[in-house]
Amino acid sequence: MKINEFLRQIASDMKNTDKNFTKDDFYYLLKYIGINKDKSRAPEIEEFYAKFLDSLNNSLVRHVVRKTGKKENTTHYIGFYTDERASYTESCKVYFPVKYEYMISALKTIFSYLIRNSIESVVKFHVKATNENIVIRFYHEEDVIPFINYCNNNFILDDLLERVNPFIATIYGIGIVKDDNTVSTYNKTLSEILEDYFNFLKMNNALEKTSDLQFLDYVIRRGEEESNEIIKYDLKAIEKNIKAILSRTSPLD
Repeated sequence: MKINEFLRQIASDMKNTDKNFTKDDFYYLLKYIGINKDKSRAPEIEEFYAKFLDSLNNSLVRHVVRKTGKKENTTHYIGFYTDERASYTESCKVYFPVKYEYMISALKTIFSYLIRNSIESVVKFHVKATNENIVIRFYHEEDVIPFINYCNNNFILDDLLERVNPFIATIYGIGIVKDDNTVSTYNKTLSEILEDYFNFLKMNNALEKTSDLQFLDYVIRRGEEESNEIIKYDLKAIEKNIKAILSRTSPLD
């Protein structure tokens, strides 16, 4: 799905049902676009992860772990070679939208790569299917391209990956954003802006005029008006990704 298709579908739904989409609605939509909801592998993923953590007990790998949620809604976080939160201005978030059936294999490969290369990073992964199954925050942007090249040279990514949501720019199907990791996230900020944008269109009876360029202009204007530097940074990340998608350029340029 392209940005225009997403925007026009929302506009059509709002006109036909008179529904107002909230930021939570958008966040949910963005996370599950193109996904057949599945949680059948959650126990298997949990078992693999428990064994992996046990294997690190006597190793020299420095790591921290935490999780949120429970059962099939669990999200795990594991940080390698990290003592503190990443600097949002120096780090870079990578979306690895692996197909659900390949989750364990992908986690094994990613963990091995990060450990073997002593890369400061935090990996977030879900135990149920989403289009952002594995997300890696690299503490140093220069570590991103070698990882993507490694994946592209060793896997048939077209067969391995789902599509990320249409507002995330990609290299070889792997999504990249530079967002804040202290106040909000890329998708949460995006969801809030989408809610405001469609409320603005509805209030002005202009839902049928929605387009990717109009939304980009809205994001730019919101960024210019924003006084909070961290929120402004996230808005700039959204602007940069949309421009990269529309111009078919690298989000790291």
